[in-house]
Amino acid sequence: MTIKNLSWPSKEEVNSVLEGKIDSLPIIPIVIIKLLKLINDEKSSISDLEKLIETDQVLSAKLLKMVNAASFGIRQQIYSIRQAISYLGFSQVRSIALELALYDHLSFKLTASPFDRIFFWRHSLSVACLSRILAEVTNYSDPNTAYICGLLHDLGKIVFDVYGKITYREFIKNLPRFNGLLIEEESKILGISHNDIGAYFCRQWDLPEKIVLAVKLHHNQFSHIDIAKDDALLISIISVSNFITWTQGIGSVDILRHPILQPEIKDFIDLSNLDIHSLIVKMDKEIKSIAHFYNFIFPSTDRFRENLLKANIILSQTTTKYYYNNLSLIHQKNGNIKHIKESLIYPHHSLDRNVIIKSTLEAINKDLSFDRLYYMQIDKKSRCLVIKEILDTTEQGTNLLNMHIPIESSLPNFITCLRNKTPVCMTGSTLNEHRILHKMGIKEIAMIPVTNNNQIIGIIGIDNIESNRPISDIEISAISIVANELGMAIEHALLFEKYRTQASIDPLTKINNRGAIDELLSKSFKNAKETNSNMCVTMIDIDYFKKFNDTFGHQTGDNVLKLIASVLSKYSRPTDHLGRYGGEEFVIILNDTDFESGIFFGERLRKNIELLGKMLVKRFKGIILTVSVGIATMNPNIKTKEELLEKADKALYQAKERGRNRVVGYMELEK
Repeated sequence: MTIKNLSWPSKEEVNSVLEGKIDSLPIIPIVIIKLLKLINDEKSSISDLEKLIETDQVLSAKLLKMVNAASFGIRQQIYSIRQAISYLGFSQVRSIALELALYDHLSFKLTASPFDRIFFWRHSLSVACLSRILAEVTNYSDPNTAYICGLLHDLGKIVFDVYGKITYREFIKNLPRFNGLLIEEESKILGISHNDIGAYFCRQWDLPEKIVLAVKLHHNQFSHIDIAKDDALLISIISVSNFITWTQGIGSVDILRHPILQPEIKDFIDLSNLDIHSLIVKMDKEIKSIAHFYNFIFPSTDRFRENLLKANIILSQTTTKYYYNNLSLIHQKNGNIKHIKESLIYPHHSLDRNVIIKSTLEAINKDLSFDRLYYMQIDKKSRCLVIKEILDTTEQGTNLLNMHIPIESSLPNFITCLRNKTPVCMTGSTLNEHRILHKMGIKEIAMIPVTNNNQIIGIIGIDNIESNRPISDIEISAISIVANELGMAIEHALLFEKYRTQASIDPLTKINNRGAIDELLSKSFKNAKETNSNMCVTMIDIDYFKKFNDTFGHQTGDNVLKLIASVLSKYSRPTDHLGRYGGEEFVIILNDTDFESGIFFGERLRKNIELLGKMLVKRFKGIILTVSVGIATMNPNIKTKEELLEKADKALYQAKERGRNRVVGYMELEK
């Protein structure tokens, strides 16, 4: 492959960084190379793919298991590779086979290692899924090739980890504790970057040029290289997908060293109009079904929050440096304009929308000094702008909080700001604009739109009601930069709120899941210890639940779980915490409740569910729906929440042993 202005490491350079000679290294099995070569082979047939997969019995079995999973939505059982190809198509079956073969070869888990192969594979799958989705959105000619490039883009890291004189885990372990590009550190420490060595071996295996280019250039600029537009789009797709997954906390290594996006990507993908939220939702849906097959666990809400915060701060620091270079001339012209460093970083110090907005207004005021700053949101129901946050440094006493400004044609400056997403300085061009200004007690207001994904989120308003100092274009430009950061931060906060809710709720019963109830138990236990107050833990288990599943089917079993959850919710108090602890077991944390009250509560639950079960006996013939309940209460001898939970579990076990459909308290067992 000879492409103008594209350099490759020599054979000697590659040999110098690896243990063993290139020609003797079994990097990946021959079946994977043959599957990859099918991409550009116009003569390849369904029979070729079928025979290739069937030569590996383990691969064949795993592929059939995957395509028969519910996520593929095939109603009838698939028994052969040819049948799978006829239902899913040549390209998709080839992609699945590659995915499974690569996983088996590359992703065994290395314990106690900074370079965890499962972590790596989770990233590769996420990039692959997002690449295919992005390829469809951008009308790339072959979305399944984009998927394959996503799987292979970090191949070089595996090469180093298995065959490097300095392994990739050693590289990660000794990485300097400051932010910089991984590929630059790789070149310094390992001798060659992962993208270069990965692409080198792709060339050695004579893989299609488009794959080699995507592996080599997904971190590098490529505008100076003479490559086809379709190949440039593919590189852009892999780069954007890689970048997004890193910012979501799904990097190939467990550190925060974000890649950067090449400037020429904007020529192939319209990033400003890209619906990032929709892409991530689709990626989540696809990756969750794959994760179920591989038994992956994706980042917890706390980890997601931590990565978003770190990503935001790092990216905003990069933005700050960029804008400081552009603003240096402005600062020379106007010495009164202060640095806006604080304003650029403050939006990313939290994932609470209210905190983000308030702290950003405070930072802008600290950097640029205005009399009043306010944040306005669009209320779609009333078609008004509503002032939701205000920072007033004066003693005017005018309360603008929750003021409604109608979005109508008689306020053309507001319309311009919202429609064109551009800053506006309004002095009153219509009678209604003059009325708004008069109501606010000012003669001039600057409005700066806050956007994300090319959508209006809100407006930052500024005025100098007391000093009457004119607001300059330079100040408005500076705040526009901050508004851009604020838009990203608010979008991340909204995403976090969504993920936090999803992560804490059991999808079937719509109550707290085990992780959430464990966290709530920790808080309640700590509070009870510190305040010396009462607390009970109640464990509830559905009696003979397996019979419901075996006799009436799993759908009925799910309905029983939902029914019990609704009854428990109905009889729980607002101060209690209810959650599904696993299977048919539920936990209720009773705050400020002594043992006797806990037993009374448990009996009340048991009796009401027993009555419900008798009513449903016609529906569930031969089985009466009942529950067993175990209760434990706080006492000075209990040191941990786990100990309290264990006592409740022992009480529940005794309730089962004594014949089910009864309540047992741990205090009774001690007696």
